[in-house]
Amino acid sequence: MSEIQTTPHDLSPLATIMATLRAPHGCPWDQQQTPASLKSYILEEAYELLEAIDSDNPDNICDELGDLLLQVVFLAQIYNERREFDLTAVIKGICAKMIRRHPHVFADADTHGHAQRWEQIKLQERQDKGHSQQLAHRLPGSLPALKRTQKLIKKTADNPAVERLQQLHTGQKQLEQCMVDSPHRQQQMQEIVAQLFFDLTGLAVALGMDAEDLLRQKTTATIAEIDDRNTAVVSSNLTNS
Repeated sequence: MSEIQTTPHDLSPLATIMATLRAPHGCPWDQQQTPASLKSYILEEAYELLEAIDSDNPDNICDELGDLLLQVVFLAQIYNERREFDLTAVIKGICAKMIRRHPHVFADADTHGHAQRWEQIKLQERQDKGHSQQLAHRLPGSLPALKRTQKLIKKTADNPAVERLQQLHTGQKQLEQCMVDSPHRQQQMQEIVAQLFFDLTGLAVALGMDAEDLLRQKTTATIAEIDDRNTAVVSSNLTNS
Protein backbone atom coordinates (compact mmCIF):
# COMPACT_ATOMS: atom_id res chain seq x y z
CA MET A 1 0.00 0.00 0.00
CA SER A 2 1.25 3.52 -0.79
CA GLU A 3 2.52 5.72 2.02
CA ILE A 4 -0.19 7.36 4.08
CA GLN A 5 -0.49 11.02 3.17
CA THR A 6 -0.68 13.37 6.14
CA THR A 7 -2.49 16.69 5.97
CA PRO A 8 -2.70 19.58 8.43
CA HIS A 9 -5.37 19.14 11.08
CA ASP A 10 -6.92 21.45 13.65
CA LEU A 11 -4.35 20.44 16.24
CA SER A 12 -2.17 23.38 15.20
CA PRO A 13 -4.42 26.07 16.79
CA LEU A 14 -4.48 24.10 20.07
CA ALA A 15 -0.71 23.67 19.94
CA THR A 16 -0.31 27.43 19.35
CA ILE A 17 -2.57 28.22 22.32
CA MET A 18 -0.56 25.93 24.57
CA ALA A 19 2.74 27.42 23.40
CA THR A 20 1.35 30.89 24.16
CA LEU A 21 0.22 29.85 27.64
CA ARG A 22 3.69 28.47 28.36
CA ALA A 23 5.50 31.53 26.97
CA PRO A 24 7.14 34.11 29.29
CA HIS A 25 4.09 36.41 29.18
CA GLY A 26 1.60 33.54 29.32
CA CYS A 27 -0.22 31.91 32.22
CA PRO A 28 1.81 31.43 35.45
CA TRP A 29 -0.02 28.19 36.30
CA ASP A 30 0.61 26.63 32.88
CA GLN A 31 4.25 27.75 33.00
CA GLN A 32 4.79 25.93 36.30
CA GLN A 33 3.45 22.57 35.18
CA THR A 34 5.73 19.57 34.65
CA PRO A 35 5.10 16.05 33.34
CA ALA A 36 4.94 14.87 36.95
CA SER A 37 2.41 17.53 38.00
CA LEU A 38 0.16 16.67 35.02
CA LYS A 39 -0.13 12.97 35.85
CA SER A 40 -3.13 13.38 38.12
CA TYR A 41 -4.92 15.52 35.52
CA ILE A 42 -4.32 12.91 32.82
CA LEU A 43 -5.93 10.22 34.98
CA GLU A 44 -8.79 12.51 35.97
CA GLU A 45 -9.57 13.42 32.37
CA ALA A 46 -9.38 9.79 31.25
CA TYR A 47 -11.87 8.69 33.91
CA GLU A 48 -14.19 11.60 33.12
CA LEU A 49 -14.13 10.46 29.49
CA LEU A 50 -15.09 6.94 30.58
CA GLU A 51 -18.03 8.36 32.52
CA ALA A 52 -19.10 10.40 29.51
CA ILE A 53 -18.98 7.30 27.31
CA ASP A 54 -21.12 5.43 29.85
CA SER A 55 -23.68 8.26 29.72
CA ASP A 56 -23.73 7.95 25.90
CA ASN A 57 -23.96 11.72 25.57
CA PRO A 58 -22.12 12.82 22.40
CA ASP A 59 -21.71 16.40 23.63
CA ASN A 60 -20.10 15.26 26.88
CA ILE A 61 -17.91 12.74 25.08
CA CYS A 62 -16.71 15.41 22.63
CA ASP A 63 -15.96 17.78 25.51
CA GLU A 64 -14.05 15.18 27.51
CA LEU A 65 -12.08 14.08 24.44
CA GLY A 66 -10.96 17.69 24.10
CA ASP A 67 -9.86 17.78 27.74
CA LEU A 68 -7.84 14.59 27.30
CA LEU A 69 -6.36 15.83 24.03
CA LEU A 70 -5.27 18.98 25.83
CA GLN A 71 -3.12 16.89 28.16
CA VAL A 72 -1.38 15.30 25.16
CA VAL A 73 -0.69 18.70 23.59
CA PHE A 74 0.39 20.09 26.98
CA LEU A 75 2.98 17.34 27.50
CA ALA A 76 4.22 17.58 23.92
CA GLN A 77 4.78 21.33 24.38
CA ILE A 78 6.80 20.78 27.56
CA TYR A 79 9.06 18.26 25.86
CA ASN A 80 9.33 20.48 22.81
CA GLU A 81 10.69 23.23 25.07
CA ARG A 82 13.27 20.73 26.29
CA ARG A 83 14.24 20.02 22.67
CA GLU A 84 13.37 16.32 23.09
CA PHE A 85 10.34 15.88 20.79
CA ASP A 86 7.30 17.82 19.61
CA LEU A 87 3.66 17.17 18.73
CA THR A 88 4.55 16.32 15.14
CA ALA A 89 6.84 13.55 16.37
CA VAL A 90 4.03 12.20 18.55
CA ILE A 91 1.65 12.07 15.59
CA LYS A 92 4.22 10.56 13.23
CA GLY A 93 5.17 7.98 15.84
CA ILE A 94 1.65 6.73 16.45
CA CYS A 95 0.89 6.70 12.71
CA ALA A 96 3.96 4.55 12.05
CA LYS A 97 3.05 2.25 14.94
CA MET A 98 -0.52 1.70 13.73
CA ILE A 99 0.65 0.93 10.20
CA ARG A 100 3.35 -1.42 11.51
CA ARG A 101 0.88 -3.28 13.73
CA HIS A 102 -1.72 -3.74 10.98
CA PRO A 103 0.16 -5.51 8.18
CA HIS A 104 -3.11 -7.19 7.13
CA VAL A 105 -4.44 -3.73 6.25
CA PHE A 106 -1.39 -1.78 5.11
CA ALA A 107 0.69 -4.68 3.74
CA ASP A 108 0.01 -8.11 2.29
CA ALA A 109 -0.40 -10.11 5.51
CA ASP A 110 -3.45 -12.32 5.99
CA THR A 111 -6.06 -11.46 8.63
CA HIS A 112 -5.69 -14.93 10.17
CA GLY A 113 -3.70 -14.87 13.40
CA HIS A 114 -3.82 -11.08 13.74
CA ALA A 115 -4.01 -11.14 17.56
CA GLN A 116 -0.89 -13.30 17.88
CA ARG A 117 0.95 -11.25 15.25
CA TRP A 118 0.03 -8.04 17.13
CA GLU A 119 1.71 -9.37 20.28
CA GLN A 120 4.75 -10.54 18.29
CA ILE A 121 5.12 -7.08 16.75
CA LYS A 122 4.85 -5.44 20.19
CA LEU A 123 7.51 -7.78 21.56
CA GLN A 124 9.78 -7.01 18.61
CA GLU A 125 9.28 -3.28 19.17
CA ARG A 126 10.33 -3.65 22.81
CA GLN A 127 13.37 -5.68 21.78
CA ASP A 128 14.38 -3.10 19.16
CA LYS A 129 14.22 -0.39 21.84
CA GLY A 130 16.20 -2.47 24.29
CA HIS A 131 13.29 -2.73 26.72
CA SER A 132 12.88 -5.62 29.11
CA GLN A 133 10.51 -8.40 28.09
CA GLN A 134 9.72 -9.25 31.70
CA LEU A 135 6.06 -9.03 32.66
CA ALA A 136 6.92 -6.66 35.50
CA HIS A 137 7.96 -4.08 32.89
CA ARG A 138 5.28 -4.92 30.32
CA LEU A 139 2.53 -4.59 32.95
CA PRO A 140 3.39 -1.42 34.89
CA GLY A 141 2.43 -1.22 38.54
CA SER A 142 0.75 2.13 37.91
CA LEU A 143 -2.17 0.31 36.27
CA PRO A 144 -5.28 -0.16 38.44
CA ALA A 145 -5.03 -3.56 40.16
CA LEU A 146 -8.02 -5.07 38.37
CA LYS A 147 -6.86 -3.87 34.95
CA ARG A 148 -3.34 -5.15 35.58
CA THR A 149 -4.68 -8.57 36.63
CA GLN A 150 -6.84 -8.73 33.53
CA LYS A 151 -3.91 -7.95 31.25
CA LEU A 152 -1.76 -10.56 33.00
CA ILE A 153 -4.40 -13.25 32.52
CA LYS A 154 -4.82 -12.36 28.85
CA LYS A 155 -1.07 -12.69 28.28
CA THR A 156 -0.42 -15.86 30.27
CA ALA A 157 -3.57 -17.98 30.60
CA ASP A 158 -6.24 -19.47 28.37
CA ASN A 159 -8.50 -21.23 30.87
CA PRO A 160 -12.06 -21.86 29.66
CA ALA A 161 -14.95 -20.22 31.52
CA VAL A 162 -16.14 -23.53 32.98
CA GLU A 163 -12.73 -24.17 34.54
CA ARG A 164 -12.65 -20.65 35.99
CA LEU A 165 -16.11 -21.19 37.47
CA GLN A 166 -14.97 -24.44 39.07
CA GLN A 167 -12.00 -22.61 40.60
CA LEU A 168 -14.40 -20.05 42.07
CA HIS A 169 -16.53 -22.81 43.61
CA THR A 170 -13.40 -24.38 45.12
CA GLY A 171 -12.25 -21.04 46.52
CA GLN A 172 -15.67 -20.34 47.99
CA LYS A 173 -15.66 -23.68 49.82
CA GLN A 174 -12.13 -23.02 51.10
CA LEU A 175 -13.17 -19.61 52.42
CA GLU A 176 -16.28 -20.99 54.09
CA GLN A 177 -14.21 -23.72 55.76
CA CYS A 178 -11.58 -21.25 56.91
CA MET A 179 -14.21 -18.92 58.37
CA VAL A 180 -15.61 -21.83 60.41
CA ASP A 181 -12.37 -23.55 61.44
CA SER A 182 -9.93 -20.64 61.66
CA PRO A 183 -11.85 -17.34 61.89
CA HIS A 184 -8.80 -15.55 63.32
CA ARG A 185 -6.37 -16.64 60.59
CA GLN A 186 -6.64 -13.35 58.72
CA GLN A 187 -3.64 -13.99 56.46
CA GLN A 188 -5.06 -17.28 55.19
CA MET A 189 -8.45 -15.72 54.47
CA GLN A 190 -6.78 -12.82 52.66
CA GLU A 191 -4.93 -15.25 50.40
CA ILE A 192 -8.13 -17.11 49.57
CA VAL A 193 -10.06 -13.90 48.87
CA ALA A 194 -7.19 -12.64 46.68
CA GLN A 195 -7.35 -15.88 44.68
CA LEU A 196 -11.12 -15.48 44.35
CA PHE A 197 -10.60 -11.97 42.95
CA PHE A 198 -8.04 -13.35 40.51
CA ASP A 199 -10.25 -16.26 39.41
CA LEU A 200 -13.32 -14.02 39.01
CA THR A 201 -11.27 -11.70 36.81
CA GLY A 202 -10.18 -14.77 34.85
CA LEU A 203 -13.83 -15.75 34.39
CA ALA A 204 -14.62 -12.32 32.98
CA VAL A 205 -11.68 -12.62 30.56
CA ALA A 206 -12.81 -16.11 29.50
CA LEU A 207 -16.29 -14.73 28.80
CA GLY A 208 -14.85 -11.88 26.73
CA MET A 209 -15.76 -9.21 29.29
CA ASP A 210 -13.81 -6.25 30.68
CA ALA A 211 -13.72 -6.79 34.45
CA GLU A 212 -12.59 -3.23 35.19
CA ASP A 213 -15.41 -1.78 33.13
CA LEU A 214 -18.01 -4.14 34.61
CA LEU A 215 -17.09 -3.23 38.18
CA ARG A 216 -16.96 0.49 37.42
CA GLN A 217 -20.41 0.44 35.82
CA LYS A 218 -21.86 -1.67 38.66
CA THR A 219 -20.48 0.76 41.24
CA THR A 220 -21.89 3.73 39.36
CA ALA A 221 -25.31 2.05 39.11
CA THR A 222 -25.27 1.18 42.82
CA ILE A 223 -24.40 4.76 43.78
CA ALA A 224 -27.31 5.99 41.64
CA GLU A 225 -29.68 3.52 43.34
CA ILE A 226 -28.56 4.63 46.81
CA ASP A 227 -28.94 8.31 45.89
CA ASP A 228 -32.42 7.63 44.50
CA ARG A 229 -33.46 5.84 47.71
CA ASN A 230 -32.05 8.61 49.87
CA THR A 231 -33.84 11.24 47.78
CA ALA A 232 -37.10 9.30 48.10
CA VAL A 233 -36.68 9.10 51.88
CA VAL A 234 -35.99 12.83 52.17
CA SER A 235 -38.99 13.64 49.97
CA SER A 236 -41.20 11.34 52.04
CA ASN A 237 -40.03 12.93 55.29
CA LEU A 238 -40.70 16.44 53.94
CA THR A 239 -44.16 15.39 52.79
CA ASN A 240 -45.04 13.90 56.16
CA SER A 241 -43.58 16.75 58.23
